[in-house]
Amino acid sequence: MGNKFEAMKAAKDGLDVWPDLLRYAAEDVPVDQIPEDELNRMKWYGVFHRPQRPGTFMLRLRVSGGLLRAAQVRAIAEVSRDLGHNEVDLTTRQNVQLRGLRLPDVPWVLAKLADAGLHSTQTGMDNVRNVIGCPLAGVDGMELFDSAPLVRALSEALLVARKEYSNLPRKMNVSVAGCRDDCGHAQTQDLGFVPATRDIAGRRVAGFNVLVGGALGGTSPRLATPLDVFVRPEQVVSLFLALLRVYRDNGPREVRTRARLKWLIADWGEERLRAAVEAEMGATLERAGLDERLQVAGDHLGIHPQRQVGLNYVGLHVPVGRVRAEQLERLAGLAETYGNGDVRITIDQNLVLMGVPDANLSALLMDALLQELKPNPSSVWRNLVACTGNDYCHFSLIDTKKHAHQLAVDLERKGVQVPRGTRIHVSGCVHACGKHHVGDIGLQGANIRLGDRVDESADVYVGGKLGEEARLAARILTNVHWEDLPVLVEALVRQRFQQTVPLSMMRLMDSDPAQEVATA
Repeated sequence: MGNKFEAMKAAKDGLDVWPDLLRYAAEDVPVDQIPEDELNRMKWYGVFHRPQRPGTFMLRLRVSGGLLRAAQVRAIAEVSRDLGHNEVDLTTRQNVQLRGLRLPDVPWVLAKLADAGLHSTQTGMDNVRNVIGCPLAGVDGMELFDSAPLVRALSEALLVARKEYSNLPRKMNVSVAGCRDDCGHAQTQDLGFVPATRDIAGRRVAGFNVLVGGALGGTSPRLATPLDVFVRPEQVVSLFLALLRVYRDNGPREVRTRARLKWLIADWGEERLRAAVEAEMGATLERAGLDERLQVAGDHLGIHPQRQVGLNYVGLHVPVGRVRAEQLERLAGLAETYGNGDVRITIDQNLVLMGVPDANLSALLMDALLQELKPNPSSVWRNLVACTGNDYCHFSLIDTKKHAHQLAVDLERKGVQVPRGTRIHVSGCVHACGKHHVGDIGLQGANIRLGDRVDESADVYVGGKLGEEARLAARILTNVHWEDLPVLVEALVRQRFQQTVPLSMMRLMDSDPAQEVATA
């Protein structure tokens, strides 16, 4: 086989690990006595061993479109409080990640969460990951249509098919958004459905244009490109499954770092891929229609009216996407008391309370929790995103959460005003889970070796952008020590927005950006 992961999958489908997982849990088998392949197969059920915390596991839940009910939020909080590390990570895929679980507890946890309508199946390894969508689906007055049912339909199609799509060459990231704000960040996805309209048979039809091949991880990040296809909502699931089959059967597998959909497109081109999808569907698809996106998504924070008269959504900021169990329990109570019980996760790792009547806003805003999860955080915190970091992730080179948090504290203490919409994204490694390639300022974890000591540092990227003039950020500096980053980021903010940059700040910016970019 081409690589050890392909050999592992050929020997035994990841989904077939379930009886073994139950046995390992029942017998409390020490982790070091469980074969590596079996630990990897557990990821098909969202169960990840964390070597940084020996003997503990992370559980990744599939939360389609980031849509939760208060009872589900409460169940997550109870598991984290009683059996985990009492903290939960919200991810840039609208996932929930529970930390610090012991393997003997995992079957009970999965059963408890299943009772609440939550599951973790196929959230890791070579599967379609959590399908993301607009957190305001169904309430945004400007949306072309409510895409939440389609997000659920894609997820359900996977769960019904199970093994048919459980052995892809690599993972597949998918987004569906019917809003005009590109809430799914489609250009960063392997497959993105973006709102569009097209004249068909003399009438204007609303549907989606299709983007393919986006992937930010690795040494060759790529923004998704048009497949030149327009699909009506009722065609979305069919195209999705057809593309999966094409990728499953034809995607490269020999070299794992070159196994994402983008590499198949590099070999085939978009035209051949489109033809293969049409053949798989048994239909000729309409060419792309008029793109109806108006802008890249806002941050969904603060108080805003829903399209339902008299109701509002309230977006709450979760600092660097990590929330305590007791905060989630309190949030569930607020959702039931003041809203309609719906809670939604954004791709910026924040939370939104839905369906809050006008009459309830004042009381909600007085609650103490909203001093911790603020509707209107400072400009520094507002668009700060950080991946899990090396506290839990063995790929990460740095503690992203800690450093991002301290960076924001330092900048806020200095009174730095970051212009609205400026995105600061922090990733711990080349996998780019913090999406630093599309941040106005992006930081990728690195290490500086000083004799026997290794210090955490970051490579610095600037100028990332999504939307009509999308571009990947350019690397301008390497191995900047974290202690120096507040000064540097302040200088970059001032420079970017034509503010005066003190000479003292220029010391960290005296390398040749062109040379750095050329080596990126």
